[in-house]
Amino acid sequence: MNTTLTALRQAMTDFLAGEGIPALTAWPREPREEGTTPVAVVQIQEVRASGGGFQNYLGQTYDPAAKTWTETYGQQVGVTFALTLYSPRQAGEAGCRALADQVAATFLTGGPAGFAVEKWTLGEAAFDAQWGMFRVKLQAHCRGWLVARTQESGEIVGFAVKGEVVL
Repeated sequence: MNTTLTALRQAMTDFLAGEGIPALTAWPREPREEGTTPVAVVQIQEVRASGGGFQNYLGQTYDPAAKTWTETYGQQVGVTFALTLYSPRQAGEAGCRALADQVAATFLTGGPAGFAVEKWTLGEAAFDAQWGMFRVKLQAHCRGWLVARTQESGEIVGFAVKGEVVL
């Protein structure tokens, strides 16, 4: 089953992987082989919406083939992604720092489909004795629009996330 949270986690994971950053989703937990290179593990920490429903009217679109109009409504959403950057013992703390630099550089160019990265925060790297690896926590605060289209009858015909880039 592909839930909204699963789709959001996967969107960030796919974005990072597409930029050449080794990335995995945190859930569902599955047995994984211990890696030999640093990796980013993606979770959702927070989802914020700007009120209930699709309250913002965004306009109409005409479909000449179907000879119908659709109206578009939306609401702004924010998602805080929690990334834990792990580095195997042999790569050390420097592996965490190098991966953090790579992720930060990637966020300067954009975010996952439909989202703009507004800001990110980075914690201190430390050794995690339980996992036998170095790790550092990174939070990425992203913003986008959840957009719905309705037919003339008012029936919702689909929705998507649209990005918003603020310069």
